[in-house]
Amino acid sequence: MESVLVDERTRMKDVPSSLLRFFHEEEFARRFVAGEIRFGILEYCRGIEDSRRDASEGQSSVYFKVKAPQLIIERKTGRTIDVTESDENIHSTVVSLNRYYMLCTSHPEVNISTLASKYGRFMVRINSPLALRERVKRGWQTHDLALDGCAFIAPADYTKDELRDADPNLLSPPHLTYSPKCKSYEEDREYRFLLECKVDTQRAWENHLTLTLPDCADICSVVTAEERAEV
Repeated sequence: MESVLVDERTRMKDVPSSLLRFFHEEEFARRFVAGEIRFGILEYCRGIEDSRRDASEGQSSVYFKVKAPQLIIERKTGRTIDVTESDENIHSTVVSLNRYYMLCTSHPEVNISTLASKYGRFMVRINSPLALRERVKRGWQTHDLALDGCAFIAPADYTKDELRDADPNLLSPPHLTYSPKCKSYEEDREYRFLLECKVDTQRAWENHLTLTLPDCADICSVVTAEERAEV
């Protein structure tokens, strides 16, 4: 159990003092503040038809600054007769065995108008992300899918498909299985509340999962983008 707690602390460095969540419907924003917190499974974003779509969500994809080896094989014998360097960088793609449900939020210093046009004009300000995370964790730890109640906040990493220095073992950093995004999404400045699930290969996974928490009006508030612009 202790190893999980240490890992969570490592993953939750530099969380802003507040975060923003956008909704197209005021009703959903108010439900959120009332404690109805809806998470989507990472893979769900692969097939949705709006601006959040990411065809490779939940999958790390990096290119290492190392050229891939190239084998020269003798056609008649099938023996390797030489090993050279190809023109291509080594590409690593990794998917976690543990699935994640996520709730996407944004840094408070984003372009409100831009995100409101993409994700909805009703905005919830989460005034204490860590307090919300504690409530989420308490609600999550009794769920049959919860892996040791593991719930944490992590920033999106906008380096998907980018070049990076090679790990000695050519392994992608573990966080890239739940936080990778392409640079084209960078203006979102996304922070994710993540629920880590047990491995369950027999389960029919639901696209969404809702946690019902105590009323969160003490740490969250609803504001329209128009009202926010007037402040």
